Amino acid sequence: MSELKQPRSSAVVAKAGLWFTVCNFMFRGLAFITTPIFARLLTKAELGSFSNMVSWASIISVLTAFELSQSIIRSKLEHEDDIDSYIWSILSFSTLWTLLCYGVVCLFPSFFTSLFDMDMRFIHIMFISLLCTPAYSMLITKHRAFYKYKTYVAITGLFIVASLALSVVLVLTMQDKLMGRVIGNYAPHIAIGGIIFVYLAIKGKRIKTEYWKYACVICIPLVPHALSMHLLSSSDRIIITQISGREYTAVYSIAYSAYHIASLIFDSMNKAIAPWLLESLHHENYTAIRKTAKIYIAVYSVLIVGVLLLAPEIIWILGGKQYSGAVYCLPPLIASCVIQLIYRMYVNIEFYKKKTIGVAIATIIAAGVNIILNLILIPLNPEHSHIIASYTTLVGYILLLGLHYYMVKRMKLDHVYDIGYILKIILGVFIVAGAMIALYGWSPIIRYVLVVVYGAAVLYVGYRNKDKILGLFRKKKKAKA
Repeated sequence: MSELKQPRSSAVVAKAGLWFTVCNFMFRGLAFITTPIFARLLTKAELGSFSNMVSWASIISVLTAFELSQSIIRSKLEHEDDIDSYIWSILSFSTLWTLLCYGVVCLFPSFFTSLFDMDMRFIHIMFISLLCTPAYSMLITKHRAFYKYKTYVAITGLFIVASLALSVVLVLTMQDKLMGRVIGNYAPHIAIGGIIFVYLAIKGKRIKTEYWKYACVICIPLVPHALSMHLLSSSDRIIITQISGREYTAVYSIAYSAYHIASLIFDSMNKAIAPWLLESLHHENYTAIRKTAKIYIAVYSVLIVGVLLLAPEIIWILGGKQYSGAVYCLPPLIASCVIQLIYRMYVNIEFYKKKTIGVAIATIIAAGVNIILNLILIPLNPEHSHIIASYTTLVGYILLLGLHYYMVKRMKLDHVYDIGYILKIILGVFIVAGAMIALYGWSPIIRYVLVVVYGAAVLYVGYRNKDKILGLFRKKKKAKA
């Protein structure tokens, strides 16, 4: 094993972050654009059946893939010269386990069709996709780890555009529109994933079972974490439906769609910074980490303020006037995005130290508290269940941040980030979110004035730093490691 190269410069990380963000907005944005199309082409029953299939596929993928792709960035620190063999080894493990699970499902079809509320023909398609998709996830994770953002953008774009385009064509042309939607969504996953699978097998050449143990030690504790994250994000809607009814769930869902716009940004930023952060932790380059973390948190918080200022317009675009009440869900939901960005930075430290059991425990606790609070508070005021759920979600993420800070503090690595600076940023975001709640009920003129001031300030700062920003997009010679 060779000595790990020095961590990339902050310019490389910033450049990757910009491209990851642009990629996510361009391609994930297509999903927002096509959602109204499918809502009109499919019946409610067909749309519900497809959503049910996607939900089950996302849950089962956690149980079959074990989040093994998440170990690639960490493995790079120790197996950089053998990374292709590492990826092929963990992919083979994931494939064998998925085949075993698929075999069990095929042995007891009546039980699983009842459990999934899904025809067996759809279950077959789902599992074939589950066999191929991990190859895609592992390849793009490798490219993220080595900052090959152009390849990442190309592969992700092909995956998403092919899926959406084929889905529209098949739904328009097939008599069985549900099958058209399913084939359109999963056929590109299977075809592209299958090609990538063969590519990774050729590149990897050898399966090393010692890598199975290495990956499982890191990733198996992440399985309950991933499942709990599903509960943390979806239990609100289930409880609102049961207690208040589907109309309130619809309002909350529109707010949650707007929340996803903000979450896309922090997800992109975390994916960009994670490989660099692990490298810098490996070299104990704490000064650079603190400086870069402050910039990332500040930039994201500024973007969040823009989303809060335009929340009523975002809700109107997504749902129309009938969903105007969803605007009061956004301040706590959007504020929780800042908390998530920060807590994930602490999770990266735990990931580097291979303390992933703590990650799972923290998420289980937060999900449990969120569910309990919803069950206690929503029945007290069912008509405001969507707003209550927004605040319980924020409480859940604040608890997550507190738990992860405590665990990192126990590792004596809490000095990696400036907690005083972080608390000031969080307080500032909370103050802005509270002010927006008041402004939404007033005349929009004041808010529009603030939007103009905010936009002018962002443009001014951008102009003052235009050379630095443009430099991120210019091609430069790769710095020697």
